Amino acid sequence: MTPLATQIMNECIRIQKASGMTVADFAKACGFSRDYWYKHANLSRPLTIGDLERISNASGISAEDIVTNSRRHAIEEAEAKVRSGGYGLAAYNAHGKQEAINGEAGPDYDEPA
Repeated sequence: MTPLATQIMNECIRIQKASGMTVADFAKACGFSRDYWYKHANLSRPLTIGDLERISNASGISAEDIVTNSRRHAIEEAEAKVRSGGYGLAAYNAHGKQEAINGEAGPDYDEPA
């Protein structure tokens, strides 16, 4: 799935959870089978425009607002991850790497042998 399709589906999942309905009840309210909803919720299939309209009708949130809110929430999540230090190069986050970067492990190449 594309990043945009994933972002919109994540917003639809937020809407389902905020609705207080069970997954089965929300799927039914949207006119989906549970299986159909699960295949989309686990990001194995993208939503269609028709699916988005059904979710909009069931939730009372316009399709345009769902898309707009999906972007806002994605940005908020990314900003929160940055603030928490959750981004970085994997090599630098590996166990023991920070000590090597700080010069606390291994040979010191800027001093003569």
